[in-house]
Amino acid sequence: MVYRRVIYGSILLAIAAVAIAGRRAGAFNPQPDPPAFGAVFINPDETLRLSVGCYEHPVGTFLPGPCRGELMIHDAAGNVVASRTYRLIPGEIAFLDFTLSVRVVGDAVGSLGGFIPCVLPGPDSGRAVPSVQVFDTVSGRTSFVLGPAAVRISEIKIDGRP
Repeated sequence: MVYRRVIYGSILLAIAAVAIAGRRAGAFNPQPDPPAFGAVFINPDETLRLSVGCYEHPVGTFLPGPCRGELMIHDAAGNVVASRTYRLIPGEIAFLDFTLSVRVVGDAVGSLGGFIPCVLPGPDSGRAVPSVQVFDTVSGRTSFVLGPAAVRISEIKIDGRP
C-alpha cells in the first residue's frame, strides 16, 4: 500500500514537472523583437540617418552570417515616408537618409517633424546592429546619435545559450 502511494506520488510529481517545463519551453520566443526606437524629431535643415551594421564577430558558438532586412522611417501617423531593403555580409553597413522637405509659410519655416525609425530583420538573418544619427544637412555636423536599448552583443543568447 505504501509502495503504491510512493509510485503514484512519483508519477504525479513527474507529470507536474513535465507540465511546468512544457509551459516554460512554450513561452520561449526564438525570434526576438527587432530593435526599437522612439520618435526622433528633426528640423527642415537636418537629416535623419538610420544605419545598420552587420556584426562580423562570433558570439559564443554563433558564427556571423549575412544580414537581410528592411530599413523604414514612419511619420507620426504611421505612414512609411522612406524605406529600403538591405543585404549585407558581415562587416558591411547600410543606411537610409531622410530629410524633411522645407515648407515655407510667409517667413517662417515649417514645424519640427517627428519620425520613427524602424529596422525589420529578415528570417535567418545575421546580427544587425542599428543606430540613428541626426546631422545638419549643410555642414554635416552631428546633432546626436541614438542606439536602441539593448544588451551588449556579447550577452545575446542564442537558443537559450550565452
